[in-house]
Amino acid sequence: MKSTEPNMYSLKNSILFILILAVTSGINGVNAQGDPDTTENIEELRQKLKSESFNMGALILTQADFAFDKDAAAGNRGFTVPQVRFILNGNLDGGFSYKIQADFADQFTLLDAEIGYELSEKATVIVGSQQPGISAEFLTGPHKIDFYTRSYPVVALAQERDFGIRLAGDLTDVVNYSVGMFNGNGLAPNNDNNFYYAGRLGFTADKSETGQIEGGVNLSYGEMTNTTIAGGVLPNIDGDRFTYGGDVRYEDENLILAAEVLAANLEYTGFTESDNVYGFHLTGGYKFDQRSTVMARYETLQSDLLGTGIDRDRVLIGYKGNPTTETGFRINYLMPLNNNAEFKDHGLVMTMHIGF
Repeated sequence: MKSTEPNMYSLKNSILFILILAVTSGINGVNAQGDPDTTENIEELRQKLKSESFNMGALILTQADFAFDKDAAAGNRGFTVPQVRFILNGNLDGGFSYKIQADFADQFTLLDAEIGYELSEKATVIVGSQQPGISAEFLTGPHKIDFYTRSYPVVALAQERDFGIRLAGDLTDVVNYSVGMFNGNGLAPNNDNNFYYAGRLGFTADKSETGQIEGGVNLSYGEMTNTTIAGGVLPNIDGDRFTYGGDVRYEDENLILAAEVLAANLEYTGFTESDNVYGFHLTGGYKFDQRSTVMARYETLQSDLLGTGIDRDRVLIGYKGNPTTETGFRINYLMPLNNNAEFKDHGLVMTMHIGF
């Protein structure tokens, strides 16, 4: 008897696409009924939760993954809630400020616990749990990045939140900076008495009446003792960790152009040779209006020492919708470009969020 499995598989794919189109059309239908910039309910919420000294916010981000390969590794097909975040921040008397952020998606995870003090108009010192301030994409919130996740090199090389001290501010109306010293092993006590140093020099400039260009360069160094990097893509670091890179982004009423490159020289636990790891992403987008954007990205990550175990390339094609300033969704098509990649290795990811 002829197998019906291929037909059933095609039917399931068709049902998935129909559901995605239905959800997208439904959101756009609601979207078309109101002004995306403000709503009566949001304004009421802002009045209750937001002020100069006490600003409370939240983020709920849901995600649906559908790998075309029904035998894909666990986690590539199904529904998750990657982020459920609460944040408190504000400015106090005497130049002091604070920020507390935690994630409750799987379990309680401390993200930010900062105390800031404004030394001058151009310098603020920040102590506590914070982002070291290297990659531009890593410094962008998960609901504001262009795609459902950050690019391969950013996930592999950017330092996670860390305990430390940082000096940041604006040198001019265009140039900004951030430089800090951290434990270097995430949100844990320093395990080897060494420190991790990270700095970024950035710029933001108006290119036209409606457009803006921004970017920066970064540099970091630290000596690690069997320490993992946040993304877990690479082996643990045991020795020197030297990372550098740069990024640029242009955006106007219709066009988005962005690129970021990161590279590192790393010494791994259990390896006698150091490794050169490098990668970049190129991103472009077109805004139909304030609420609808199509995006495309090419990203790559390469390792001299680890080779095919780490090397990866892919293209992402996406659509972003923002019914209001506090809500949004993304639909991403994932297309790996590795030598052995097949159509079954492609996939779809959809995210929806509410953040205020």
